[in-house]
Amino acid sequence: MHCVSCIYLLENLHKIQKGIVCSEVNFVKKDLLIKYNPHEISLRKIVETLCAIGYVPTINLKDAENKLVKKSNHTLIYKIGIAGFCFANIMALSLPEYFDGMAVLTRQFTIIFRYLGAILALPVILYSAQDYFISAWQSIRVRRISMDFIIAVGLAGLVIQSYYDVLSGRGSGYFDSLTGLVFFLLISRFIQQRTFNALSFDRDYKSYFPLAATRLVNNKEESININNLNPGDHILLRHEELIPADSLLLSDAAYIDYSFVTGESEPQKRESGNLIYAGGRNKGQSIELIVSQKVSHSYLTKLWNSDAFRKKSAKSMGQWADQIAVYFTIAILVIASATAVYWWVYNPSIIMKAVTSVLIIACPCVLALTIPYTFGAVLRVFGRNGLYLKNATSTEQLADIDTIVFDKTGTLTSDNDFEIKWEDGKPGEYEQQLLSSLIAQSLHPVSRQLRKEISIDEIKFPIINWEETVGSGVSATIDGNDVKLGKYLFINPENAQEAENDDTYIGINGELHSRFSIKHNLRKDAGETVKKLKSAFNTFLLTGDGERDKEELFKYFTSSEMRFRQSPHDKLEFIANEKANGHKIMMIGDGINDAGALKESNFGITITDDINAFTPASDAILDANQLAKLPRFAAMAKSVKTIILGAFIFSAMYNCIGLSFAVRGVLHPWIAAILMPVSSITVVLYSQLAVNLTAKKYKL
Repeated sequence: MHCVSCIYLLENLHKIQKGIVCSEVNFVKKDLLIKYNPHEISLRKIVETLCAIGYVPTINLKDAENKLVKKSNHTLIYKIGIAGFCFANIMALSLPEYFDGMAVLTRQFTIIFRYLGAILALPVILYSAQDYFISAWQSIRVRRISMDFIIAVGLAGLVIQSYYDVLSGRGSGYFDSLTGLVFFLLISRFIQQRTFNALSFDRDYKSYFPLAATRLVNNKEESININNLNPGDHILLRHEELIPADSLLLSDAAYIDYSFVTGESEPQKRESGNLIYAGGRNKGQSIELIVSQKVSHSYLTKLWNSDAFRKKSAKSMGQWADQIAVYFTIAILVIASATAVYWWVYNPSIIMKAVTSVLIIACPCVLALTIPYTFGAVLRVFGRNGLYLKNATSTEQLADIDTIVFDKTGTLTSDNDFEIKWEDGKPGEYEQQLLSSLIAQSLHPVSRQLRKEISIDEIKFPIINWEETVGSGVSATIDGNDVKLGKYLFINPENAQEAENDDTYIGINGELHSRFSIKHNLRKDAGETVKKLKSAFNTFLLTGDGERDKEELFKYFTSSEMRFRQSPHDKLEFIANEKANGHKIMMIGDGINDAGALKESNFGITITDDINAFTPASDAILDANQLAKLPRFAAMAKSVKTIILGAFIFSAMYNCIGLSFAVRGVLHPWIAAILMPVSSITVVLYSQLAVNLTAKKYKL
């Protein structure tokens, strides 16, 4: 990847080659993610297409990527060294002619010095500058204009004019300017790479991923960050939990949903000893696995960004900037042509100097860099404070929100702060054993809370036909008994007399055995957080619970803002209606029964405590302990557009001032080569500083 303008070309591969669905560039890491239809194009053809346009893919095994980066840096250093050597010697050979005001040099010495300069320029043209010419040629082949094309045009003009002057005997040409220009362009590229790498945010935020797995040690469960999982670790996965790493199945059988990865909606059955790939989701009762590979955060992030969970939105600032950059490039070519015509009429000797300066000084890179680096810097700040966004551009979606919808259980209330009241007395030991076996398979908040209440670690009975009915309850055959846990109608569907009761029931073999109610306490600062958000946003509460806590919630929501006994479908429908009325919705839930609502919303946040809450439908994961910072996150997101606007104004001023000097022929090309990357680096540093100051303002 040669320059920032390559982003436009690489992200429009679908226009060049049929069968490519989309392509996404990570400029900082020099990565390209391509999605294609294997029925229309082969992987080989994609590789050939990339090679044809000058972006040869790295097919690497193990640590080959690191080795390639090292080799690539050495190659750039070699090119800089050769260009610098030739530039210095050509300048030395040119000095006698520059200062020969009394014509002391004979014509023979003048010709020799000129031809030596022409020979010394060849390694620079053929080796040091080859990337620019190769990239320009490949841009022509695919009928796209890149920044390298503009630079190559300027270099080609200097080459042709210089060799024509020397061979015709008209002058010494511009070999000093040509080699100096290439030398400074390459140094600029090296500095850019070092600067961008230093400010890289991707490698940092992925390591923040707040994902946990349940590891079994001596038959005891412990929560562990997935980044600390090692090959050989024994892990337990409950229903709907994500498989964090390639693992071997220990349980007799498992049903794995790979729709997250492949798009196939039907769960696939796996037998004991089979390899289970990362990214699948367990469907059904708990399974045990042995980890065989280390976890890759970057892989999980790509899954999180799967097209299946990509939300349609209006054209983003990044897309507008990419289009502006293309038109900007065309405008520079027009200005350069007009400059050439003007000086052809008034002073032909200045044409090459003026045109080359115009082509070099103007740089659309700022437009392409400002948005990803500003959003990326914000993403990094958010990550340090417990809000983990899906990608950098999610910041823009967060900034557009005007309405916030809260779930209650596990979101405003804490899974670690609750009270269970047994209405008919606590069940007996055998019933508790059955119940413990049933709920051990589930991630639902009620199941997690009940596990803490019963406190039975050892599961004695095998489980058959375990099933969870979303929004109703869980059931299974345990020790020959049909055991159910859930709402009244789930246990006894033929009798609706207690359908409105908020209690949770336990049924064994069709009979009600006991029931209990759960009193959820609000998280610390949850109430104050809602009050602060209400001053800037419309707020609503949608919960599947009954109205037991209605009086307490009146402190923070009005009657019209609360909806009780809402099924997952009801929540999704409510958000769809609000969106139809023109509102931008942020849904905040625990990710268990809220996947549909999170996906339907413009921006979805999953609240997480210490469980594996990797919910693909959400746009962000929020550490439950940082809920109080949500108003500050929202305020900072809205400030980002002001920062970007400031960078655009700087870019416009820089280009106008630079071009005003270049078109008049008073700016030397090699000075333009120094100023071009300086603008990019300055904007990147500006974005970083502005974001840091804004973060300090909002105490993040």
